[in-house]
Amino acid sequence: MPDSLSARRSVASRPPASEERIPEETAVAPWLALVAEKVKNMHYGVVQIVIHDSKVVQIERTERTRFDAPQPVNGR
Repeated sequence: MPDSLSARRSVASRPPASEERIPEETAVAPWLALVAEKVKNMHYGVVQIVIHDSKVVQIERTERTRFDAPQPVNGR
């Protein structure tokens, strides 16, 4: 049985009934799979999620290529 503190936390973390949204599993599944695809095999980079009116509208991926040692300049 959960203690009263953890029960209060779960109630406090829920939005008021007027702000309740579609269940999380339904709302995030399509874009979450796309984010996972963008991150797959990425070693260095950024994945940005753009949100408008509480909806994901855009996902951007910027990938970096890094080198372990400095590259020679003019064959030196």
